[in-house]
Amino acid sequence: MAGRSSARRVAVALAWRPEWPVVMVVAMAWVALVVLYVSSSSQGAHTGYGSHGDPATLAAFGAATGGWTLMSMAMMVPTTLPAVRHVGLNSIRCRRRWAMALYVASYLAPWVTFGMLALLLVRALRSAGPDEQQLLVGTLVIAVMWQLTKWKRRSVVACRRTVPLPPAGWRADCACARFGIRQAGRCVVSCWPLMLLMAVIGHGNVIIMAALTLGIVVEQRTWVRGSLTAPLTGALAAATVWAVLSG
Repeated sequence: MAGRSSARRVAVALAWRPEWPVVMVVAMAWVALVVLYVSSSSQGAHTGYGSHGDPATLAAFGAATGGWTLMSMAMMVPTTLPAVRHVGLNSIRCRRRWAMALYVASYLAPWVTFGMLALLLVRALRSAGPDEQQLLVGTLVIAVMWQLTKWKRRSVVACRRTVPLPPAGWRADCACARFGIRQAGRCVVSCWPLMLLMAVIGHGNVIIMAALTLGIVVEQRTWVRGSLTAPLTGALAAATVWAVLSG
């Protein structure tokens, strides 16, 4: 009886947390990134954009885009888990997972597009002459400045908004896709300097990825009248100073 009662409680808890399959996918993405990081470290290789050979080749760009997609799943999907839960709870049971999958795919699409443009931009900047330290410092300065803008503050608040969703049918599918794209657009406005920083650093630095993910999630989950502006800006400013001094 005790076993059945425990199983029933778990089932009820999971029913109210329909986003748990997405959480599992995010966890697997992090595991894959850690495995790639350990493998590249043991081989003495850098897993950034330039590690796949000539960045101008289609195969190298495809590999970099795949790495970026995996990174986006690990870093950005955790910030939208409340929206995934909203989609799941507002969909009928038989199509709940499909609705959440559609939302996540639509959410990732703008991030993948942004990543492709960011990778091309970083390649163009490297070809123009700036070294890695200059690119890093410049991107950090942009992130610090963006953190203080009204657009940043508004986008963080907007990321927490939801929309009504039809429960079933093609209208529900379209609504989930629109919601995912809209949420991604808000998050791109909020976090684009940090993700541009990852395009400069490369998706192989798991420690920096984890730190940035934690900062983004905390910022979006606990934002209260801009109370996190000062500490987050201070952390980015400290990283900028460190990057300057370490060069």
